[in-house]
Amino acid sequence: MKKFLYIILLGFIFLIPGKASAQCNDELLNVCYPSLGEFKYLKSWPVKIKKNKKKGAPPSVLRFNVVLNGGYKYILTACDAEEYEGKVVISLYSGNALVGSSYDAKTNKDYKKFIFDCKKSGVYYVSFYFIDGEEGCAIGVLGQQEMNRK
Repeated sequence: MKKFLYIILLGFIFLIPGKASAQCNDELLNVCYPSLGEFKYLKSWPVKIKKNKKKGAPPSVLRFNVVLNGGYKYILTACDAEEYEGKVVISLYSGNALVGSSYDAKTNKDYKKFIFDCKKSGVYYVSFYFIDGEEGCAIGVLGQQEMNRK
């Protein structure tokens, strides 16, 4: 009986799929961090969204508030966990107005990051979704730089 339980226990340890223990955690920040370049790291958001099962429904969106200061450039970037199908889109809004996005729906191009020249201090909204409503895991990262720096 002990041998049987031991074999079952080993089976669970070695046969469990790697999705749960793969890159969908803080390790993803280490992958995304270098894309900040000379920008100073400010904040990051882990994002995990399940697949949208309703046909034709818009993708699920996560939204976060962030205060940005005028006179600074901000970089927003996002990195996907490789083991998920979803490709993340990070967007920035001032109220309901889109001020920047990592995805251009007209050209179907995914840029993974964009820079925003903030002229007016205020509360902005960072949103995340996965293209085509796919399930995904990602991290979004915000960096800051004074505008007079090159």
